[in-house]
Amino acid sequence: MPAGYNMPKIVIIGNSSAGFFCSDAFLKNLKDPDLTIISQEDTLPYKKNLLIDYLAGNIKEAGLFLCPKDFYEKNKIKFLKNSKVVRVDIKKQLVVLKDNAKINYDYLVIATGANVDILDIPGKTKNGVFAFYSLQEAVKIKERLMISDDVCIVGSTPLALRLGEIFAQKNKHVKIILSIQPQDFVGRENLEWLSNLQLTEIIGEGAELKALKLNNGKVIGASLILFTGNFIPATQFLKETQIRLDKNYIMVDGMMRTNFENIFACGSVCRNQNNLDQQKSWDEAKAEGILVSENLINLISAPANNSITQ
Repeated sequence: MPAGYNMPKIVIIGNSSAGFFCSDAFLKNLKDPDLTIISQEDTLPYKKNLLIDYLAGNIKEAGLFLCPKDFYEKNKIKFLKNSKVVRVDIKKQLVVLKDNAKINYDYLVIATGANVDILDIPGKTKNGVFAFYSLQEAVKIKERLMISDDVCIVGSTPLALRLGEIFAQKNKHVKIILSIQPQDFVGRENLEWLSNLQLTEIIGEGAELKALKLNNGKVIGASLILFTGNFIPATQFLKETQIRLDKNYIMVDGMMRTNFENIFACGSVCRNQNNLDQQKSWDEAKAEGILVSENLINLISAPANNSITQ
């Protein structure tokens, strides 16, 4: 960098695989980057694609993490855990947190991923109802399985089927509630597919889950209900900005840049207009995070852009 050049402040919202590999690439290819990472979760970044193996007992929690505990401190990265972003002020180039803390940026990378949407039905907040997407939820699900014999799974077909088979192997009684039953599905005594039915109510005794009700009026006992699939991009904090969204996904170009030249996005939170319905794999999200860092480093290194932070 030229003498007297001030390193721009780069803020990454989200500690997903895309966010982590973006920051890791900055460290490998940019000397002393000024990096701040904001994570809503209270954990190190982890391999979300292996959460199902964690539930199956094939991998321990420690084997999920992408970096050692001292990674951020060692590399002088400001790592804000348990920090929820509620707003982005594009004019002032500020990220506003739930506690009203404000963090300024020169370049912003949004890598907040997606969440699983739990059906908006009565009883959805009962103890024993989970959305399977984060490590925090996976830990709770694993604990709940120790006292749960009757499990219901609602969600996307491939993942629901794999989870159902895992739980059935653990001698749980599993019911998968989805409209379309795969042709190759083979039921067994403790694994059943309820097709062409919908969940209409979650029934409990006080705060505790006890059963669920279907649209045919049938009531099924359950001590654990797991929602999978039905992903919604985590972009609620962008509603009041002018960042272009489509179906709540951030729209990006081939450089992973939004309609603002200093704001980028990567991973499950964003889509290219030509691939709006594409579901990204973990490896694809990782590759996008690296691509963002490469494009940003090129911008930062270009003399014409040095004026941004001088």
